[in-house]
Amino acid sequence: MSQPIQDSSLFATRQSLLLRLKDLGDQDGWREFFDTYWRLIYSFCLKARLSEQAAEEVVQETMISVAKQMPDFRYDRSKGSFRSWLLTVVSRRVNDRHRQEARWSRVIEPQPEPVSGEPPEIEEYPDPRRPDLDILWASEWEGHLIRQALERVRTQVSEKQYLIYEMHVLREVPIATVVENLQTSVAAVYVAKHRVGRLLRAQLAHLRSDDPPE
Repeated sequence: MSQPIQDSSLFATRQSLLLRLKDLGDQDGWREFFDTYWRLIYSFCLKARLSEQAAEEVVQETMISVAKQMPDFRYDRSKGSFRSWLLTVVSRRVNDRHRQEARWSRVIEPQPEPVSGEPPEIEEYPDPRRPDLDILWASEWEGHLIRQALERVRTQVSEKQYLIYEMHVLREVPIATVVENLQTSVAAVYVAKHRVGRLLRAQLAHLRSDDPPE
């Protein structure tokens, strides 16, 4: 059942994108949605122990599922976060894949018939090796927010400042090596580290406030 949009704190960019998706012919809107979330979904599927092919198929199936829901979709933030809603859509596809694999395993390696001739009862037991999807999704979502924040910060600083930050902070390259390779100074490295780091923290806070964990 569709739900009304009631939360005025919903990030304008995300809200406007979701509203654009109601128009299935808005190719730019769907391309933006795909570009924003496909890597998150794909990585989540791999961590959930799906094959690369199955992960790619889940990404496609998720996009199709979202498209089917969009014409009547009305987002109500009070009913749950966007993160949780998307998890519900994706985890259904992942669980379908796991059940499919379990059925194929029973076909390939069938259990012997009991002596009495009665068909065996098939019981579903949780796989202790299967990761908790909620915890896994929370971890992947945090990585997704960091990537988004970095992309936004990159447009706010010079290319050299971002490269300094990427090398020294993200890749943990020693400061002397950064200075030598980028033909810069120690002071410039510290300035870039401080400025980019401050902008990154601000962007992350903004993104997290848009869709806080539940």
